[in-house]
Amino acid sequence: MSAVSGELPVDDADWMFEPKWDGMRMIVEIDGGQVRARSRTGRDVTVEFPELAGLRGVAPTAVLDTEVVVLDENGRSSFSMLQPRFGVTSPSAASALAGSVPATIVVFDLLHLDGLDAWRLPFVQRRELLESLVQDGPTWRRTPSGRGGGRAWLDAAQEHGLEGIMAKRADRPYEPGRRSASWRKVKLRHAQEFVVCGWTPGAGRREGGVGALVLGCHDHGVLRWTGNVGTGLSDADLDRWFEQLSADGTPGCPFAETPRHRALSTARWVRPRHVVQVAFTEWTTDRRLRHPVLLGRREDVDATRVRCEE
Repeated sequence: MSAVSGELPVDDADWMFEPKWDGMRMIVEIDGGQVRARSRTGRDVTVEFPELAGLRGVAPTAVLDTEVVVLDENGRSSFSMLQPRFGVTSPSAASALAGSVPATIVVFDLLHLDGLDAWRLPFVQRRELLESLVQDGPTWRRTPSGRGGGRAWLDAAQEHGLEGIMAKRADRPYEPGRRSASWRKVKLRHAQEFVVCGWTPGAGRREGGVGALVLGCHDHGVLRWTGNVGTGLSDADLDRWFEQLSADGTPGCPFAETPRHRALSTARWVRPRHVVQVAFTEWTTDRRLRHPVLLGRREDVDATRVRCEE
């Protein structure tokens, strides 16, 4: 189940509120002491996060909806700090990273429990079951949640420097595979996923490689240009992007309409299959990103499902 972006509900008595975490979504399956986790694209990420093992005693069988995060020194989730944990295939390497860049599994929903299809229940009942089942542990925690008082939740999120909050209808079941208005992302800062649709050659220190990534998202079913991002690219990122995007080159523009803009005068087009997370100050009047900063890759997201959220 996915959320839509929206405003704080005016009448919030029927809504429950949670912090918005900045990490990677995972469905965690517990079965007979074995734990398995899948990303939103269905990729098995169990090896990448040995911290999951601590959940094996939660129940004989259960399915949890979670977010894996790395917390900074102030206890805030940081997507950029999570980046080194992605794509690790060696258990020993994953164990070493768990020591140097420890992750926390944040549990926020219960979909199945010992034969009960909990996802069919209203959220308020799922939450009650979750609170009786999951207590905070060394590598996991249950996300805070409360009914009503949305403005206080948003003010607290702003005070603590969070990205925003989640608003969820208390009376609604879980809707697998759907983006539903029963869940809202209420944001304090702008950050979302975008598809890499091309790149522009660099100049100066970046000459001979990637200068910026050309971004897009799906708007009413078609892919459109939203701007370019060069800020936030490290030297290692530049080398990796150059290698990957050179291999993905295509002669045709992937956008529904080829944009005519000087920022794209030297653009090299690529197959739109890579996804990144980008922060920005606002959308401009012509629907471009102002002051975008690359936060990291989203290898857990299917590029065909990336929508223009704002």
